[in-house]
Amino acid sequence: MIAWYLVVAVLVLVLLSAICHIFRSSFNFMPDRFHSGGGLFWREHIIDDMLSSNYGFWDMVAGTEYDEDGFYEFFSIKNLRIACTWTVPTGLAALFSYPGLWEGFTAIVDEAPGWLWDLIVYRIENLRWM
Repeated sequence: MIAWYLVVAVLVLVLLSAICHIFRSSFNFMPDRFHSGGGLFWREHIIDDMLSSNYGFWDMVAGTEYDEDGFYEFFSIKNLRIACTWTVPTGLAALFSYPGLWEGFTAIVDEAPGWLWDLIVYRIENLRWM
């Protein structure tokens, strides 16, 4: 039975990763990278790290991809994978570290199908055609 909860936890965390990926790529007003290459490697990363609020050391280590204007690349599977690589293990570690959090999560997973079914029934009963 614990496998079911793990599958649901991983799916929820992957969905959270995708949402974070979309927000980071869509609501960024200033570019993350100001240098696109051609200079000294460490100097460029230090300048980008100082000037950008979204670019950091871990983006350099992970190899986050950016478009030609220096913005976080939305259509990059690698960026989505990086987001999932950070979110899923961290979320699972948090779930397993705090017993109250795990018990609350399992209670929500047990009750969620009933809530969704009640919502569907309510919407069908209150459906109006005109």
